Amino acid sequence: MTKMPELEVNIFNQKLKLSYQIDEKKRILKAVEILNNNWKKLSNLHGKVSDLKIATLICIELQDSIGDIKFLKDKLNLKETENKLLTKQITSKDKVFEESKEIIKTLQSQLNDTKEESSRLEYILDEFHNELVEIKNNILKKNE
Repeated sequence: MTKMPELEVNIFNQKLKLSYQIDEKKRILKAVEILNNNWKKLSNLHGKVSDLKIATLICIELQDSIGDIKFLKDKLNLKETENKLLTKQITSKDKVFEESKEIIKTLQSQLNDTKEESSRLEYILDEFHNELVEIKNNILKKNE
């Protein structure tokens, strides 16, 4: 078993040696930086209260931040779930819309066919009517 690498860091003005996984080095350095920044932010308390109290305040602040992050993560997950549901609804409505467009196309085609048939029948009826008028006129001429 290989020995884990060690990293010497300065946290709250205390030197520490930390063992770490190689892929965690950046995360550790970032965490140390955040802790030290919080320590500096509370520098006005140095000498007035114990370092333990300052460290406790930092822990409370960080824990509060973790709670905020969890809340935001839950809120994000809820929004993602809502987004997926809306996407499914949109997809479903889009499918219905496309099906409706096809039905409309079919109905328009049937209407056009019916109009054409009606025009042909109208033409035939007009021709038939003209022939009847001609026959009637011929009969009337013969009877005169």
